[in-house]
Amino acid sequence: MPDSPQILRRIWFVGFAGHRAVADPAGAKAAISRELEMILATVSGELVGISSAAAGADLLFLDACQEAGLKTVVLLPFSKERFSEDFDDPADWEHACRCIDAAWWHEISPGGEDAPAAYHVVARESLEMADRMIFLWNGEPARGLGGTAETVREALDRGIPSRVINAGTLLGSWNGEEPSSNTMDPDFEDLPEVRGIEDLFKKLDARATQGAPRSRWFAAGSMSLNHLATILQAVLIAFALAAAEAGAMLKLLIVSVAASLPWVGSRLRWQERWIRDRVRAELLRSLLYSHEPGSPLRPPALELFGRDSAFLRTAALHLVEHRRGWEIARDAYLHERVDGQIGYLKSKGELAGRRMAIFGKLFSVTSWCAVVLGAYSVINAYMKSTIHLPWHPSLSFVTAVLPGIAAWCLAMISVFEFKRRAALYQQLVDELIRLRPKVAAANCASAVSYAMNQIERLLLNELWEWQGSRKK
Repeated sequence: MPDSPQILRRIWFVGFAGHRAVADPAGAKAAISRELEMILATVSGELVGISSAAAGADLLFLDACQEAGLKTVVLLPFSKERFSEDFDDPADWEHACRCIDAAWWHEISPGGEDAPAAYHVVARESLEMADRMIFLWNGEPARGLGGTAETVREALDRGIPSRVINAGTLLGSWNGEEPSSNTMDPDFEDLPEVRGIEDLFKKLDARATQGAPRSRWFAAGSMSLNHLATILQAVLIAFALAAAEAGAMLKLLIVSVAASLPWVGSRLRWQERWIRDRVRAELLRSLLYSHEPGSPLRPPALELFGRDSAFLRTAALHLVEHRRGWEIARDAYLHERVDGQIGYLKSKGELAGRRMAIFGKLFSVTSWCAVVLGAYSVINAYMKSTIHLPWHPSLSFVTAVLPGIAAWCLAMISVFEFKRRAALYQQLVDELIRLRPKVAAANCASAVSYAMNQIERLLLNELWEWQGSRKK
């Protein structure tokens, strides 16, 4: 029976750092549990614990998370084989292995550093992900790189709301300002009910398609009405269909409607809603193709879309269960993502090129006709005393409106960006063709992930430019 639809809830990461030597393990775990309960009450979404799995306080934190029904993410300073060497008690190592195996996701922090630098990297990674932090700290300065005191200070500098448990009294206090309660994230407030990330992508994509960039049509309509007003006024005057005052009144009415269209579009906020849905849909499209084999904590689009980090990591972690292996992911990425985008961008570029050619040809014809008729009119005016050239009153009308039509053609090319899109899409196609062999030749997970990141950055670069239009 399929899962019932539900709203994707934002993941809030609560990081942890503490000492290996804990005088009262049971009391310390109880204190950590109290802090987790307090933090859970201040966020709206799903709380996920993130820490290393070193002996001592880290294991107490992971146990407290599991007992509270929270999922966990474990960051390892080294491979498990090397990490085991840092445990003096075999029972502690078995405990750590259970915590690692029970985690929603675990990974080795990047850098390949040796101790103690590796633990310093883990602490920095925790701070990078964390929305909240919990510390078990004795209040003393750090004894070396990656110490608890160092991480407490950096969390304060970064403005991460943190609870510090006094290692002696086991009482907690805020490290800095207390955050507001029941924090909401606007990127998750209006999401549709879904059964999974792929379902969410389809619904956001459909919603974005339905609310396609109507602002362009409002702008095009405004420009078109302005030109139409001039033409109608000229028709009324040239063919004596109405008095000059009536023509001026009609033009004023149409120009007023034209001027109101952009304002109406902005008040309806169609563009803003469309951009929000389109950005999220495209980020999910990227994730669905490229979430494997890289880390869900650092999805490919994260460098460009830092403001969407919570949305990206939340979606990426929900895709962990769908991983199939890096070789399958590579082949699927090549044929579905790369080849699919080459075909799509090529067709869109050709379409933009054809439309630009139509408007360009119309601009050229109307411009040259306006020049020829204008020159003919001037010659006729100067030569009428000696030579009478044939001239009809309608030619005066045509001569007057042709420059307006030519200007309208240029405006349409600009509003719909036909020239830019045609050139950009062809450039993207060329780059994808160039990068495709790099993915095909990648024969390990890290090489595949690196090649994917290059392509996703290329494909999402235009989307990144829209961020200035979004309100947060």
